[in-house]
Amino acid sequence: MSEQTIKTPAEAPRTERGLERLIFFSDAVVAIAITLIALPLIDSARDVTNGSTSKFLSENVYAFIAAAITFAAVSAFWRDHHSLFERATGYTPMLLRANMFWLVGIVALPVVTVLDVYSRHDSLAAVVYLIVMIFTMSLSRIEELILYRAHLLSDEDTLTRTALALRWSQVVAACIAMVVSLAFPRVGLWSLLVVVLGSVIERIVGGRRAASD
Repeated sequence: MSEQTIKTPAEAPRTERGLERLIFFSDAVVAIAITLIALPLIDSARDVTNGSTSKFLSENVYAFIAAAITFAAVSAFWRDHHSLFERATGYTPMLLRANMFWLVGIVALPVVTVLDVYSRHDSLAAVVYLIVMIFTMSLSRIEELILYRAHLLSDEDTLTRTALALRWSQVVAACIAMVVSLAFPRVGLWSLLVVVLGSVIERIVGGRRAASD
C-alpha cells in the first residue's frame, strides 16, 4: 500500500510520515531541553554533605523558582506547538526552517535560566532570558501564519485575521515584561507575570469573541 501524501500549494507532494517526523523530532528536543533545566540543581545537590540539606534549600530558593518558571514556560510552548500541529494538515520547507529556529529558542531557555540564576539582580541576564522568550513566542506565531497562508490548517475556515492578531498579545506582554525588568532589575523573572496576564486577557477576549460569533 503506497504511503499517503500531502499536497501543498505550488510544491511537490509531501508525505504524512514527513509531518510526523517533524513532530517527533520537535518533541524529542523539547524533552531534552526540559530535562536540562534540572541539571544545575542536580550538580549542586551532589555537593550536599550530611546535615546541610536545609542550607542547600535556602541557598537555592531562587534557582528552584527560576527552574520552575522555565519548566512552566517550556511546557506551555510545547502545548502550544502540539495544539498547532494537531491542526496542521501538511508542512512546507519554510515551516521546517521556522520550526528549527523555534527549537533554538527552546534549547536556549535552560542556558539563559542558569545565566539568570548565577547573575541574580543582573538586568542584562533577565533581559537576555526575556529576549529568548520573545523569540520563541514569535516563532510559534510565525509557524501558525505560515500554515495559515499555505492553507494547511484544518480550522482555516473558522480562523479570522483578528484571532491570529490576538495571538500576538503574549509577545507584546513579554516585551512589556522586558521593559519592566530593565527599569526595575530586582524584579528579575517575576516580570513574567505580565506574560501570564497577557495570556489571561487573550483567553477572555477570545472567549467573548467566540461567544458573540
